[in-house]
Amino acid sequence: MQHRRRGRLPKTFTAPMSELERRVLALQNTQAPSDVVHSQSLEATPESEAALFPRYTDEELFSMYEDLIPRQPVEVAKPSEEHRETHAMIEVRERVCVYMRDGDLSSAESAIRTAQLSGITLPEDIVNIVLRYHALHGNTEGFEGFMANILTGKPSETQRDLHIKSYLRDPAVFASRAFPTRAIDLLHKYEASGLHAPIKSYSRIISSLFSVRPSPSPPSICSTPDVPLGRLAANSQAWDLFAHMRYVAHPTPDARLYALMIRACASAPSSPEPERALDLWTEMLDAGIVPTEGAYDAVIRACAKAGGEWVSEAIRFARQMRDRFGRGSSEVGGGDLEGVGGPRTWTALLDGCKRVGDLGRARWILAEAVRAESLTDEMMQHMFHAYAAYRPPFKRGATRIVNDGAVVASASNQEGPLATATECPSDPPQKSAGVSSDSGAVPKDLAHMATMPSFSHLPPQSPGEVVAEATALFDRILQDTNPTSRSSSNTPPDPLAGRFNIRLTPRLFNAYISVYYSHASLESARDVFERLFSSFSVDLMGDSRAYVDALERCALSRSHERDIAGTWADELWTRWEELEREWANGAMKTTVTARLVERAHTAVRRVHSLNGDVDRAITLLRTFMSRYPPTALLPPARNPSSVDGDAPSMKKRTITLFAKPPILSTRTVLNNSSATPRPLVRLTSAVGPPDERVPPLLSFADVELLHARLVEQGRGKEVGFLKWACKAYEGALRARREAVLGARVPAGEDVP
Repeated sequence: MQHRRRGRLPKTFTAPMSELERRVLALQNTQAPSDVVHSQSLEATPESEAALFPRYTDEELFSMYEDLIPRQPVEVAKPSEEHRETHAMIEVRERVCVYMRDGDLSSAESAIRTAQLSGITLPEDIVNIVLRYHALHGNTEGFEGFMANILTGKPSETQRDLHIKSYLRDPAVFASRAFPTRAIDLLHKYEASGLHAPIKSYSRIISSLFSVRPSPSPPSICSTPDVPLGRLAANSQAWDLFAHMRYVAHPTPDARLYALMIRACASAPSSPEPERALDLWTEMLDAGIVPTEGAYDAVIRACAKAGGEWVSEAIRFARQMRDRFGRGSSEVGGGDLEGVGGPRTWTALLDGCKRVGDLGRARWILAEAVRAESLTDEMMQHMFHAYAAYRPPFKRGATRIVNDGAVVASASNQEGPLATATECPSDPPQKSAGVSSDSGAVPKDLAHMATMPSFSHLPPQSPGEVVAEATALFDRILQDTNPTSRSSSNTPPDPLAGRFNIRLTPRLFNAYISVYYSHASLESARDVFERLFSSFSVDLMGDSRAYVDALERCALSRSHERDIAGTWADELWTRWEELEREWANGAMKTTVTARLVERAHTAVRRVHSLNGDVDRAITLLRTFMSRYPPTALLPPARNPSSVDGDAPSMKKRTITLFAKPPILSTRTVLNNSSATPRPLVRLTSAVGPPDERVPPLLSFADVELLHARLVEQGRGKEVGFLKWACKAYEGALRARREAVLGARVPAGEDVP
């Protein structure tokens, strides 16, 4: 605004002081009081009157008033350029959100490109809307293409995290739970460029590594160069990356990453590592990090899975968790566990109870979970395992039957090794004829049973009571999965009066049958097995562990059960060979593994050895060796001489098939362009993780009973064959290990 310049006033200008002058003149003409006039008449002169009332021109008066007015210009508020851009940003954000809500990704990207071409500098959150979509769907090409066209500077921490997330969500990695090699390479590339990814990215990759599926071990693919890295290698890589992160980028992990690593201690490949879990827990507290509920659940799980004395340590952490987070007390007396709650906490504690056979605590946890309507499939699996591991205090073999003070007989002379499924310690002796003598396997209606389990605070006192409670629980599961068949008369009394909303799975069936394997006769277990498989054949016929557990139960049969064990083992073996044949042909959906194949063959050979059929056991051993010969442990070496057709070299072979991949190797510098990026610091041995791609093999422990039977019969030729077979597998395994440790990957060769 321009300032007004001083100058002559126009003729039409009206003096602002004319009114003032008129009032002054009016006062002059007004007659004052006589006393005032008389007092002033002596001094009133023309000079004094002019001094009291000076005369000013219009220009002088205007100048005086202009000096009193502030000369700061008044600006009119107009929309600035910055405010116009803000309105444009809001409009672009709304358009992008609408496009993404409608699934129109191309229009959202076009809106962002158009805004940038028009000179609008968009904030990061608008660009991240599209990047987050690409990352969620694992579209790495779309993510990198959009980032290259839109971003002009370095990606922010959030964008780097989304970039790594896109590689982890790639369907080739996420759906198949494969080893995230490309995501790890991208992480190390960011490190080499000085742009460290946030700690969230490291947590993402470590979590993905812990979820990698086992490496396939069928003979058709385990001897090829395309065998991917499996769970054992991924577990080792996760711990190495954890140490590498603390050395390179983030020295102090956050509570979430600590909880993730502590939980991994419970799922170690060989055995749980509670000591390492407690070390990480102490380190977290020393760093001033407040433990979360997830961290407590993780350390409870790690201690509970270790079993033994560590279960009491898990209970101690559960009480600390209750005191810290203010869990309410329970209406059911739980002793030292009173007030401890939460599905994950209950699951971990049930896992510990089953490992020590503590059925009392397990039953209390079950009652709490049912009352809170938080029962899960895994909880019921642990519960049935707790029943299987429980050893009731009442033993029939230690009792004596007394009639009028005289000992009539001992219970060990009665028929049947176990009590009936409905028997109580006070039952008369004539009803102790074994489980196989009563109505059969799983009753359809528990109301028709002779004794309904009361689920009192006192644990079952006999094997029959254990089986009765487990059967009642399983029947409740079947009833709740089929509400139309539920009857109020079948509902157990409190505290198990809630609903069992459990999904029927092969693992749940196997856990339930394990109760019969431990506490019932073999005939009763066979009847339950056949009835379940006939009713749920679609879900159970393909589960390999069910057959292996049944075969191992036959291999542990007592002398009076040998005939039943032999007959049932033949039936099971016919079904098992179908599964094994599919696995050997490379089927990916089967649950058969190389270690399960070893256990199945060992169990069936033991059954025939116990029954005296040594020739059948020898035949099965030869069949095993023909399918999985010792030479399968060492595939042919890829020597240039053999490719050219020349005679094979007599030197020691260098096997590159099992060489340690670069991602699992050690290194000393971070920036090394000649090699694949890999961790600087490692927590695992330089030897590397165990090799889970070993095909089925034979050891002396697998044929020890057969060897004893052959020695008893004086069959020296078969004994020599048995010794040769064991030594052949032992030598091949040793050569494989030496080849793995001594091999090197050629420079520039990619190893899957």
